[in-house]
Amino acid sequence: MNRWLTYATDLVGIRKPQQLATLFTDTVSRELDLDTCLLLVPSADGRTLVPHRSDLEMVWSVTDFDCPFAHVLQSSKSMALSLDSLVFWQSDRSFVQLTESVGMFDVVRIVPLPLNQDVVKTLLFLIGEAEHLHQVFADDDFRRYVDVFSQQWALLTDIEREEQHQRDLRESLFDVERAREQQRLTDSLSRTLVGQSAPMVKLREQIVSAAGSQLSVMIQGDTGTGKELVAQAVHDLSERADQPFIAINCAAIPENLLESELFGYSKGAFSGAEADKQGLIAQANGGTLFLDEIGDMPLVLQAKLLRVLETRKFRPVGGKEEQASDFRLVSATHVNLLGQVRQKAFRQDLYYRLFQYPITVPCLTERIDDIALLSQHFVQLFNDSHGTQIRGLNYKAIDCLKQHNFNGNVRELKHLIEFGCAQTQDGHEVQVSSFIHRILPREEVNLFQVEEPESCTVIKDLKQAIQDFESKIIRERLRLFSGDRAKAAESLGIPKRTLAYKCQKLEIKAP
Repeated sequence: MNRWLTYATDLVGIRKPQQLATLFTDTVSRELDLDTCLLLVPSADGRTLVPHRSDLEMVWSVTDFDCPFAHVLQSSKSMALSLDSLVFWQSDRSFVQLTESVGMFDVVRIVPLPLNQDVVKTLLFLIGEAEHLHQVFADDDFRRYVDVFSQQWALLTDIEREEQHQRDLRESLFDVERAREQQRLTDSLSRTLVGQSAPMVKLREQIVSAAGSQLSVMIQGDTGTGKELVAQAVHDLSERADQPFIAINCAAIPENLLESELFGYSKGAFSGAEADKQGLIAQANGGTLFLDEIGDMPLVLQAKLLRVLETRKFRPVGGKEEQASDFRLVSATHVNLLGQVRQKAFRQDLYYRLFQYPITVPCLTERIDDIALLSQHFVQLFNDSHGTQIRGLNYKAIDCLKQHNFNGNVRELKHLIEFGCAQTQDGHEVQVSSFIHRILPREEVNLFQVEEPESCTVIKDLKQAIQDFESKIIRERLRLFSGDRAKAAESLGIPKRTLAYKCQKLEIKAP
């Protein structure tokens, strides 16, 4: 049996293109005693050629005619280059490196495959004795062997291309489904983290992203922005959602008690420790530990917390054995931790450990357009809690709130809405008069100001001047609160009975 036919049967049994190329070139190189035998394969985008051998880090552009490969691709005809003719192909460094072993009687042969086809799929690169290469390509059995390789290569590459297409399709569908799921989770957050402003949309996206990781999350934001809601959301959307969410405010617990709260203690550890107590770190095993206002944690405890984060082990106060806890840490602060690090008030190593995934909660002044939605949300919460049917806020009340500088952020807004709802009859809208006196400073501003006399020197009757000024103030307040004497009296800091007496005395009638 012809040897090339035997080798051809070996090719048919291969199922991977890379293995096929290696077997083919190794067989040809061995049987023809070649110096070099390579298969040059087009890249996925078809713009370059690369060797089938991964150890050769070379690449050639299919349109670079300073290299003979581009000429063979264009003409679909073989090219043979002697040692003398290689001097004309010195501009391509990789090609020069590939042909540096060519001897006096050798030839570089570049053969387009399949043979005698207009469409070139690969290039066969050979370096060997010139006469020997000329004879073997005149051998019909060798040419049939090359044809078998070309057919098997086309079949396997088509199969691989289809498999890659299926993988890409599955990955694309997975990406679409993942994006859809992330959008669903993001939308679900809008029920608790209310708002459609750009900062809130970004915040919800960050929460979903953080929840999908196991990184420590640091939540930054001013007081009243809703940091604990964000922490709870990170937990609820994570893989630990069915495990405990344990929260503690580091600023609310005295320094000498914080350690025992976190780590727990053993019986007899100190006076009053009559039994073992499990700490919050142990309680958070499998779930999430939320440390609010972590910037207030003492330095000594910071060092112990860092060790727990690195080893997942801790020792209760007075305990003899270490315990393990697998928890996800979420922390929050309203202070500038980096500034505290610079002042040596916070450990730098713990700072970087906490800030694996930072999230910043926007102030209410950064999301003024959300005030209407937030207000309606708080009205609904009030209705659900008190069994009322408050219809919402009057547009003037919304406009008034948008002008206020909410130092207390969303928490302050919530309290204002609750107060306004409490001042509103069931079935009615909350009016601006229900809370206006609570959001403006005591020193009267624009809305409450009453013009004073241009000059005190023009006053000739002090008693009458005081009565006139007092009358103007009361009339303005009554007009502001639509004649509601109770609200007007409250805004002036006097009893309703006193206001009624003054109205009678000054002959002031409700507007």
